[in-house]
Amino acid sequence: MAYDRIDWHSGGDFPKDVPETNGGIHIGMFLAWMISQNLVSDFHREESADEIRRLKGREITGLQFLTAACDGKFWEDDLNDQGNAFSVDYYDAKSAFAKQHGSFIEDYCDVFDRYAEANGFEYPSAYHVENTWENFDRLKPTLDQRFSEWLAWSADPANRQLDPKTQFLHACQEIGKFITPHGFKSNKAGTVWKKTAADKDTVFEICFEPERYNSRSDVRLTVALFIASKTLRKWHAETISLPRDDGLVLCGKLCRPDKYSRPIIWQVAGLNAHASIGEICRLLDERALPLFALFADRPRALEHLAEHGSGFSGICDPEVTPLAFLLCFGTRDQAQRFFTGYVNSRPSPWRRNIIKTFEKLSAGEVWDYSSYSHESDVKLAYQSGLILPQSS
Repeated sequence: MAYDRIDWHSGGDFPKDVPETNGGIHIGMFLAWMISQNLVSDFHREESADEIRRLKGREITGLQFLTAACDGKFWEDDLNDQGNAFSVDYYDAKSAFAKQHGSFIEDYCDVFDRYAEANGFEYPSAYHVENTWENFDRLKPTLDQRFSEWLAWSADPANRQLDPKTQFLHACQEIGKFITPHGFKSNKAGTVWKKTAADKDTVFEICFEPERYNSRSDVRLTVALFIASKTLRKWHAETISLPRDDGLVLCGKLCRPDKYSRPIIWQVAGLNAHASIGEICRLLDERALPLFALFADRPRALEHLAEHGSGFSGICDPEVTPLAFLLCFGTRDQAQRFFTGYVNSRPSPWRRNIIKTFEKLSAGEVWDYSSYSHESDVKLAYQSGLILPQSS
């Protein structure tokens, strides 16, 4: 999520008598303060260490750091978790904290309006504030005060419950109450739930994934599903020219069951949480648990894939990923039927790609990269002696 960018401030309303980079002076001062508080991300600690050293030594300004190390953009990736939590609440004038205590832009304008008034002049606009360390020092006490206020405010139980991460984890744990009786156990946070089948080999996983741009009033998540095999993982690792060794059989997300499956993004903040949690539990019951039951019966799953392919409505479109599963555990006939169905289901351009891969391999060509999605699985089909359907 971008909090602010220099180019957002250019355009028709931007004053003509100052450089467009002045649109980043306020951003640079805020970022410089965040770095002075050690709220910067590990990425910058590693990749921008020299710039951080120069900034802290006041050899460069915050604006210069913004342009040199951040390409003029202030993103969540620039900060650590606490820095982002503070920025979400303070940089957004519509946030609950900002409405109670003030937002950064309001404070920035107020500090320099008061300074100008006390010295008998007026800034034509906020973009006319000079990019100096003296001006940073005028702004710093206000930022120090707001951060202190935010620490107290965010520690209040009522406000802590609204923290995006807290709301996300609450939703995960509530859904967990539904899947626990079905044999699933969670990691410490409750974001990943796993179950091992009776065969002691097949592992089912339900993973709750937060959206990157969550805030206190907007917390969204998606639900990912994975099926893996411990034996298949070893098979992957031992199979020549197969780059994957994760034992993955099938993966997908709770999706809208249309032609182009799109993951459902649930809102779990505020009043929407109860309805979303209920809907997720219902769809897990209708889609995920029957799918897991199918793959808990390996012979039935192998024949289902051979006969119907790997498409499961509302979870995933037909893909070739389970081919390794069929080659590892099934018969050659099952693997061939699966592959034939997959190739025939592809649109013409995709089929041409598959045919070209077979032709290149037949000619003895060798290459490590994939020129299209799932080409490594197509290579596996060729290496395993499977043939293209005649209709191709």
